Amino acid sequence: MLVMRVCQVCDHVLGELELDDLTSGQQDSIINITGNVAYALCPDCMSELEVGEFRRLN
Repeated sequence: MLVMRVCQVCDHVLGELELDDLTSGQQDSIINITGNVAYALCPDCMSELEVGEFRRLN
């Protein structure tokens, strides 16, 4: 199942994410899934909030 990735701060659409990618292996702790939307942070908001590079999403 595909979910849409959206930035939590600026609502910029980041793309789609396969739900199987989240359930198999390590889940990223900064992704918050609500319905069919996965909220994350875009690179611009991440840099403004001073989140480390290791937390960036692909």
